[in-house]
Amino acid sequence: MRRRLLTLLISFAIGIFSVRAFALERTRLGISARSVVFLPFYYGRDKKYFEKHGVQLEIIVMRSDLQTVGLVSGELDFDASVGPAILAISGGMPLKTVAIFYRAPLLSLLVPPNVTKPKDLEGKKVAVSRIGSESHRYGALMLENSGVDEKKITFIQTGNTIVSLNALQQGAVAAAVLSPPFTGLVARQGFKILMNARDLIEAPWLGVVTSRQKIAKEPGQVRAFLAALRDTLKNIRQDKTAAVAYIQQNWQVPADVAAESYDDIAGVMVEGLVMPEQRIKVFLERAHGRGELGNKPLAPADIFDYSIARGLK
Repeated sequence: MRRRLLTLLISFAIGIFSVRAFALERTRLGISARSVVFLPFYYGRDKKYFEKHGVQLEIIVMRSDLQTVGLVSGELDFDASVGPAILAISGGMPLKTVAIFYRAPLLSLLVPPNVTKPKDLEGKKVAVSRIGSESHRYGALMLENSGVDEKKITFIQTGNTIVSLNALQQGAVAAAVLSPPFTGLVARQGFKILMNARDLIEAPWLGVVTSRQKIAKEPGQVRAFLAALRDTLKNIRQDKTAAVAYIQQNWQVPADVAAESYDDIAGVMVEGLVMPEQRIKVFLERAHGRGELGNKPLAPADIFDYSIARGLK
């Protein structure tokens, strides 16, 4: 009798596990680099916050311009790069940003000790991951805001942040636009942070972008993804010790660099996933004034759809 009961219990447990595993929905997310700035996705996946909401998250590293194409074709479900998405939307691509989790860019301009001011970089090479990428756009903005003639800067497209870092370390370039944890690592090697983009501008930097078709036909998948992300952000904020330990282990950096990276992220985090409309209007007006969005001004409603994020319980 006991053996039969034990067999029934095991069968019942296996059945529950099978149903749960079957219920997980495979969800493909595109990101531009395996960087600490994408911590919420890696942390949420590994700590099972996405799984808790029925999401089997697959993270795919690829160029940001290819991510927008992947969203429209259906090869990707979501991506995180809001800036390239805004440019794509201004060009007519059927995309929407459904959430924001960073209200400012975590990009910095790193230089050798002999560079004392931005003007010193005129006539020099500056490493960015790709021409037209966020590192390029915000790198140019930092220099422009410092009175540098951008036409006198040669931006070198390296392909990714690691190569940009190596180019700076080897003296192949005079500066590099980097994000955490590379910012902290290079600063501890004697290089210095000349400028931080977040000190110059508040912008919807990273979030969740998807296709209009996804929102219309699969709102449940969007809702589950955003609910998991919201819970992840809340946990990151509440448990700094665990988050710092995760950064240290997964990016193989010293404890102080991990803690600094965490502070950078927490300083710009938007836990509610919604950035105020007035701040977005200011950002769009400035971007349009710089000629980044074509001839037609864009309103927040052209780019953002917060209806699902606002409806989360």
